[in-house]
Amino acid sequence: MSIGAAASLAVVIMFLLKIGFTLEPGAILYFVLIDAALIIFAFCLFASDKCNRNNGLRFLSFALAGLMLFVNLFVASYLNTADVAITSMNPGSRGVVEYSIVAQRNSSVELSTRNQILASIQSTDTFRREAERETKKLADASFMEFENVSEVIGAIERDVDVAVVQSAMLRTYAEYFPESYDTLDVIATFRAGTAARANDEADIKVDITKPFSVYVSGLDVEGDINQIGRSDSNMLILVDPVNYKMMLINTPRDYYVQLHGTRGYPDKLSHAGVYGLDVCEQTIGDLYNIDIDYHVQINFTTITTLVESMGGILVDNPRTFELWGQTYKEGVIWLNGDQALLFARARKGLQEGDLDRGKNQQLVIEGIISRITEPDVVVHYKKLISNLSGTFLSNIPASVITQLFQRQITYGGDWSIEKMNATGAFAQRPTYSMGSQELSVIIPDQLAVYEIQDAIQNFMRGNN
Repeated sequence: MSIGAAASLAVVIMFLLKIGFTLEPGAILYFVLIDAALIIFAFCLFASDKCNRNNGLRFLSFALAGLMLFVNLFVASYLNTADVAITSMNPGSRGVVEYSIVAQRNSSVELSTRNQILASIQSTDTFRREAERETKKLADASFMEFENVSEVIGAIERDVDVAVVQSAMLRTYAEYFPESYDTLDVIATFRAGTAARANDEADIKVDITKPFSVYVSGLDVEGDINQIGRSDSNMLILVDPVNYKMMLINTPRDYYVQLHGTRGYPDKLSHAGVYGLDVCEQTIGDLYNIDIDYHVQINFTTITTLVESMGGILVDNPRTFELWGQTYKEGVIWLNGDQALLFARARKGLQEGDLDRGKNQQLVIEGIISRITEPDVVVHYKKLISNLSGTFLSNIPASVITQLFQRQITYGGDWSIEKMNATGAFAQRPTYSMGSQELSVIIPDQLAVYEIQDAIQNFMRGNN
């Protein structure tokens, strides 16, 4: 039994080193040393002459060795689950994009490799070349390029047979132009996207004694995390591990900004999601004049799964409102997974609409951070990690995650959270994605943007 306990401790140490923990002075090292000492004590007790003459001591030696074997196997199973979860984050993925081939309703267009068709496509589409190749598998297609989705779809009425457009952007078009959308038929769909890119930073040991930044993009889709969709939530999180401080900076999804790498009209920030996570991150970086360190992509499923796995969260709701038959009362309220998602998505019925939605999203994140450190959640981390596996994407190196976790359990500490919100004025403006048709947007308050920029610089310099 003692040999089995020793072998299980070796497995625990192997997993600790594999994940990135270091056996430096602290709770983890003390656990390993106490574990080893108890195993040695059990072995020595069993090997002593007194143990051979005393059934009670013999039972104690077996019980102690058995207990340590159980504890080590339990800890090893948790570490293995954490290792799998970290590996499954798929840090370099660009996502899998669904495309729709759209034609005028009741048109005579048929997709066949024997038929020649003329198709419209957006010139700035990140996956345009792949989409063209997939379309040519369905028909003998040639392409005309247009600057925005509105022009791509509008060309069906004049110049082309079909439009090839990302399904996420087609859903957006349907929301803005329902009458035009009702004249269309989706005659085929396909998926495009590239394999995960290598992440050169994955194994680099990062110094977490310095503040770092994380951009969190929440897509307006559920299910497969590799899908492309609009960025419904855009949160910049600044983390200072030494001083146990965080700053949550929310930018409304309708913020009227220049999407990174584009010319012409600015656009809604939410539309950046359709052009890829990199564009979202770089657009936020442009807005606040910061080189963002890491990003995380989540969707509706991530939120409901996370909150449900923790048994719910508490949020301090600043106002009573109703949404989809659910009443959220003012004050501290308990939310399950579905309620937390609806609370974070609420806009209609709130006095400041999209601006209040961002504040709700900050409250949900704050509730998650507070809940995830509570003892009844900690003992169920294995279930939590298993449920979250595959529900989010991130390029945060495993070394950062493990160092943060190790620092927290070694030194402890309560985190303080500061919240800031970008503000602006509601207006109607043309957009890069939808062309000259004016859409509802939020014009940035430049003074608020400058204030956030200054706060970011001070935080990253440690002056917070």
